[in-house]
Amino acid sequence: MTRQAKKHYLESYRLQQAKIKRFRDLMIELPDKRDLYHICIEKVEQFRKTIEKQIEKVDGTLLSEILFQKYVCGKTLEEIALLLNYSHRQIERLHIKALENFSVC
Repeated sequence: MTRQAKKHYLESYRLQQAKIKRFRDLMIELPDKRDLYHICIEKVEQFRKTIEKQIEKVDGTLLSEILFQKYVCGKTLEEIALLLNYSHRQIERLHIKALENFSVC
C-alpha cells in the first residue's frame, strides 16, 4: 500500500465521527429504525478501534504517538512537534517513517 493510500485510510478515522453523529441524529428522527442505526454506530466504532490498534502496532512509542496525534486527534505536524518537543522537520521525517511502518492488516 502506498504512503498516500495509508494516509487516506488513517484520515478516514476522523470522518467516522461525523458518521456516528449522523446515525445518532437519524435515531432521533426515525425512532423506528433505531436498532439499525445502533448497529451502524457499533460498526463505525469497531472500525475506529481497528485503526487505533493498527497505529499502536507501528512501534508502540514515538511513531505510534505521532500517528495517533495526527490522525486520531487531528493535530498538525507542527502542533505535534511542539507537544513532543521535537523540531518540525524531525516530526516530518518521523511521520514518513511511521507511515512506512504502518500496516493495514
